[in-house]
Amino acid sequence: MFQNNDSVNWAILSDTMVRPLVSVVIPTYNNQSMIAVCLESIYKQTYDNIEIIVVDGGSTDRTVNICNRYEVTVLETDLGRAAARRRGAKQSNGTWLFHVDSDMELSEGVIEECVTAAQQYDALIVPEVNTGKTYWARCTDVDKHISRYNCVGNLRFLSRELYFEVDGHNPELLNREDREFHELVKQTGASIGHTSETITHHLDGMGLLDILRKRLRYIRSLKNFEERSRVHKEKFNREKEVDILGVLLSELRKRPEFMPGFLLLTGVTAVIKRALLLYYRIK
Repeated sequence: MFQNNDSVNWAILSDTMVRPLVSVVIPTYNNQSMIAVCLESIYKQTYDNIEIIVVDGGSTDRTVNICNRYEVTVLETDLGRAAARRRGAKQSNGTWLFHVDSDMELSEGVIEECVTAAQQYDALIVPEVNTGKTYWARCTDVDKHISRYNCVGNLRFLSRELYFEVDGHNPELLNREDREFHELVKQTGASIGHTSETITHHLDGMGLLDILRKRLRYIRSLKNFEERSRVHKEKFNREKEVDILGVLLSELRKRPEFMPGFLLLTGVTAVIKRALLLYYRIK
């Protein structure tokens, strides 16, 4: 039988030994303005057993040079974001995978919370907070608030084993690969949790036209999604009920200045989506 002080030392040693490796996979392309912020936020994590894998899509700016200043693995692919996520996962050594984007900043305790919560859940949604220098960028956080309040979104943290059980992200998709992946994991019967720690998504100086162009690219990819998704459409469209009105009323009280912008973005996006889907059907 160990004495008390020996027991404490052994417990500390055991805790250190069993802390599983977490592989953070970051696809990027020409993001020299934010990649260092993303990497620094990972280095500041309270959890200390982490490897970082950056998968670059052929950047022509200083992105790769900045990454090389850090202790990270840099891979290259020109096959798109889904292929980049998959490539990074294949090269990973961790028990757990954490998928983030290069314009995101992690709160200091998020990986620690994910590893702890993984004792209860198979995969985790990490809520996002949108921010930026412009009014329009900040308006998009109303959408994110709806997701945070209702604990919905796309999962980012899961075991490497589970990732490859569903064959990872679909490289055939031009967009929405994270949504399809979430649905594939859900259909395995995996339990999906939701962290209290967050990720900040930096939209920087995106203006109204920038956001609408980005949404237009997303909407245009829906046809590709319908043709190439591995998820049956009827199953994919079954979403949990969410409280939208309650969140909007809360936003109206707390951040009334962003409501006109949010409503304009939502309305224009809906019109563009309806018009394009009608065009696809006629065509």
